[in-house]
Amino acid sequence: MDEHDELHIAMFPWLAFGHMIPFLELAKLIAQRGHKISFISTPRNIHRLPPLPPNLTPRINLVSLALPHVENLPDNAEATADLPHDKIPYLKIAFDSLQDSLFHFLQSSSPDWIIFDFAPYWLP
Repeated sequence: MDEHDELHIAMFPWLAFGHMIPFLELAKLIAQRGHKISFISTPRNIHRLPPLPPNLTPRINLVSLALPHVENLPDNAEATADLPHDKIPYLKIAFDSLQDSLFHFLQSSSPDWIIFDFAPYWLP
């Protein structure tokens, strides 16, 4: 693939493994086609993702954005799997608080495309 044909695609899934894992699988498929991926999540979630195949690690950048503290959100809760159902609204508040950090990352990295999930209504 010619360098001019390579795309940089940022991916920003909701903080649930039922969303992050399919996004990661899509990232791998896109990276296999020669494109660069920035997969964006929180540090703990990035750490818990399955390992990337060695041949794709140069093409997939795992980007960690610190999840802001939100009252009533337990420490170390960065995914829906970490919470009882009644605490998930606090995770959504924290997720929405990533807006500034994400803006700065996108501004500095200038991706060609952004693939995002249902939750960041503010992203477009």
